[in-house]
Amino acid sequence: MDFSTTELAEIVSTRTCHDLIGNIGTLKNVLELIEPNAPMDSDTQNLLNGVSCVLNARQKFFRMAFGLETHASTSEDLLKICTDYVATVGTHGYPIQLCLRGASPQLSKPVCLCVMIASDVFIRSGSIDVNISKDNITVRAVTDFKFNENEIADYQKIIANQRPDSNLSQYAQLIYLREVLGTDVPMKLNVANNEMVLIIG
Repeated sequence: MDFSTTELAEIVSTRTCHDLIGNIGTLKNVLELIEPNAPMDSDTQNLLNGVSCVLNARQKFFRMAFGLETHASTSEDLLKICTDYVATVGTHGYPIQLCLRGASPQLSKPVCLCVMIASDVFIRSGSIDVNISKDNITVRAVTDFKFNENEIADYQKIIANQRPDSNLSQYAQLIYLREVLGTDVPMKLNVANNEMVLIIG
């Protein structure tokens, strides 16, 4: 399954826009309701703060994952950017925990894409462990609930070089990672009970 440069750009830009537009719309609507020179109540202030935090976290993460020649300054910075992003995709009250092992700033792009791949399969809470060794990258997602089975099924198709029936932009992270690493790099996805393991390399 090959994509032209234009198709790949469309897939990535559609996904990032989709993940930003909801909060941008909320921000626009709230700002339109604020009276000029009127005091802002605490609920409105909290809503604006929450929306701006989500937008800031996602923008930084997407720039790292899909941007040109971008990487974190330190391993701690990379962890914070990924952790802040994961906090924006978890269901309210059901957080997703994240652990990065062996992740250096130079590997920011593949690390972010792996985090995004794992975070998309959760319906509720869980944990993500990304372990980078000299042999491979192992991405493990664990949950006490069910995974998004359609997402995983389409991941399997993409890894098998098949085109899923769903909107391709939904899988921008996996499609782009294959392009970044090269389609000859092996990927294997195993799912058993409440655990998903993606092995790259």
